[in-house]
Amino acid sequence: MGDRMTEQLVARNISMFFAGQRALDKVDLALHRGEVQALLGANGSGKSTLIKVLAGYHTPEHGAEVTIGGRVLAFGSARASHLAGLRFIHQDLGLVDSLDVAENLRLGGNYGQTWWLSARTQRSQAGDMMQKYGLDIDPAMPVGALSAAQKSMVAIIRAVEDGLASEGVLVLDEPTASLPQEEVHQLMDLLAALKAQGVTILYVTHRLPEVFAIADRVTVLRDGRRMATKTIGEVAADDLIELILGKRIEKRQESARLDRRAPVLTADRVCGENVTDFSFKAHAGEILGITGLIGSGYESILGLVYGSLMRTSGEVQVSEKRITGGSPRTAIRLGVSYAPADRRKLGSFVTWNVGENLTIPLLKCARVTRRLSQRAEEAEAKDWIGRLDIRPGRAQATFSDLSGGNQQKVVIARMLRCSPTALLLDEPTTGVDAGAKSAIYSELRDAASNGATVVVASSDTEELAELCDRVIVVADGRPIRELVGKQSPADIARASLNDEKSAGTSPRVGATEAIEAEYFGWKSEEA
Repeated sequence: MGDRMTEQLVARNISMFFAGQRALDKVDLALHRGEVQALLGANGSGKSTLIKVLAGYHTPEHGAEVTIGGRVLAFGSARASHLAGLRFIHQDLGLVDSLDVAENLRLGGNYGQTWWLSARTQRSQAGDMMQKYGLDIDPAMPVGALSAAQKSMVAIIRAVEDGLASEGVLVLDEPTASLPQEEVHQLMDLLAALKAQGVTILYVTHRLPEVFAIADRVTVLRDGRRMATKTIGEVAADDLIELILGKRIEKRQESARLDRRAPVLTADRVCGENVTDFSFKAHAGEILGITGLIGSGYESILGLVYGSLMRTSGEVQVSEKRITGGSPRTAIRLGVSYAPADRRKLGSFVTWNVGENLTIPLLKCARVTRRLSQRAEEAEAKDWIGRLDIRPGRAQATFSDLSGGNQQKVVIARMLRCSPTALLLDEPTTGVDAGAKSAIYSELRDAASNGATVVVASSDTEELAELCDRVIVVADGRPIRELVGKQSPADIARASLNDEKSAGTSPRVGATEAIEAEYFGWKSEEA
């Protein structure tokens, strides 16, 4: 852990007020030099607002103060934040896919007085950077060809090497939100290396195993207030969840809903995108999971089933009626709802308000005038806002102003409102906090209990273990295993990570091995 006697960053009395709602209420935060401190909180708790204050995007109310290495930070200036040594890695990494790794590392940097840039020199310098942090990434490789984890690591190295002063702080905002589980350990190993070199890190996440794997201390925000700052050794996962939510989540009761009724949704030898041959049958009242490694094809299956992606062959039926590939019209008419992984680009109208986004698929007009009632629309939207705890709790709030997790809840609420025959969800809780996940899971179970067929494609093994009656594992575009009944996250991870040649062996998980052993019951062969 960092030097307890040296405070690298100190924030005092940070308050912000937006559109009738207090986003931050006298928040204090202190980071010790060389430590990794996790910042947790539910969606809408104030994490993003606090980061934007540090980045110079927001100016807090009078009385606030932030010091970096003992020097006062000027608010409302991104340049002042940068000069103070603050570096930020957002979910949008700011990389250019068409440029190579070496070129991306130089973006935003100081080229000095050089009038000629040598590609050989740039790549040599980039190679030295990669070697310094133990990374095996080719500096000449186009960034667009890298894995998601490798892209994150390039962005982090660029931030660290771009003048991150000894008194500076690296702020990581949900760095693993879009990473498949098998790539998370790569990023954890890099952060462990940075920590060993004395880099101070503020790590914002929803994933508790990562907190225990990498952090020295953890701060929890709730409703804009700092609830606690604890050392990792004095808290357990349940303690953090209670701090985040203000209550304990009841353990899931085993469901007896699945009675193997006739299949509702069937896919027969579906091909397209990177799917080569995929078949399944999903029943009424069942929650079916689909998973695999990134690139295995699991990410495309639901789009092919729904018709938003073109199938090259194969057939999909809902209640024995065929869904045409390449167009979702038939699927919608047959009662199928689909939530794509990229909710913002593909599943919402970002400039509309929450109420409009919730009600657009199923507009209810007055019987006589055939006109829409804004009052009725807002009343129904308010009901769904309450059911999924969407924040801020106003139907008139603009969708784009919501946090990522609350945007996800709006999209899922819109699907549930239509009472579909089948719900298809790609990565349904990416970026969603523990409390919101619990609410979403409860709604999906209720939908299944009422006879709907639910199919979830996810890389989150904890989610699949929590929700699903069956899990189909995909590799090379086709199903390779079916796990029936209750499974542990480790069971699902092993099935995904182990190909047929290495079945039965446990994967190495680098820096996260210890925490996954504790939380997932996962022991390596060497243990």
